[in-house]
Amino acid sequence: MGTPWDRAADGYLETWIPRFLPYHLDLVRELSIPEGARVLVTSSGPGGNEVLAVARAVGREGRVLATDASARMVEICREQVEKAGFSDRVTCAQADAAAVPDGPYDVIVCAFGLWQIVERELTLRSWARGLKKGGKVGVVAWGPAEVDDPFEQMRELLLELEPDVATHSHRVLASRESMAKMFSESELSMVRHTVIRHSLTFATAEAFVTALRESCTWRRVWETLGDERLARVAARFYDRSGGPLAPLTFQPPATIAIAARPGDEVVLGERTVRAPGVARLVT
Repeated sequence: MGTPWDRAADGYLETWIPRFLPYHLDLVRELSIPEGARVLVTSSGPGGNEVLAVARAVGREGRVLATDASARMVEICREQVEKAGFSDRVTCAQADAAAVPDGPYDVIVCAFGLWQIVERELTLRSWARGLKKGGKVGVVAWGPAEVDDPFEQMRELLLELEPDVATHSHRVLASRESMAKMFSESELSMVRHTVIRHSLTFATAEAFVTALRESCTWRRVWETLGDERLARVAARFYDRSGGPLAPLTFQPPATIAIAARPGDEVVLGERTVRAPGVARLVT
């Protein structure tokens, strides 16, 4: 049967990727990926997002490795790559987020994957060691958190009603200071921090809950609780959002952070930026 992420993969591609795509494109744009670059896209999901955008950026001479821990996500990613005609430059493989096979890389990309990583410091250290000189790591993560964010409201209601199966927060500490500290503890130095927003729209609050239940991280919660108990959580959410048939549009903030090895010079747009600190890594 695979993992909950395996079972959620098809729905995730259909329901969430189109909504998350603007965030992914912003990340790729901020990274200024040059033609001919070697790029690792980790926690790539089903691939209809930053993987294809990165493939376009690197061109025919570039190479992209897209990895994900979910076998089904990797399978769908490979299908998306083939459909887009990028099989000549993109390889898809199943791997843990910390793995940096066949490095070093010019760029390592992770979109909305940080929150799932338990050993975050070790993973970021692995990425740091997997960079070429002048290479950069680019992440986008949800946050800073807002109390009226429907994602946060659902999680808080679950914590209140079903604390034993409450989900791990999909947020990371996204302030400039917190992100800089996270990178510095992992032998990286932050060179850019940007907060972005895009609109997510659902026809009804019920459609949002259905999408969350069937094709996102809540798949495991649904399978654990069953329909009746999850419906209790959903009912409380509908009370807050104006009812199950109320339309739902919100603009969740996300943070783009780019880091490099201390002392390295990296290109961002039209500028060359030196990462603060003294380089300590040997590759």
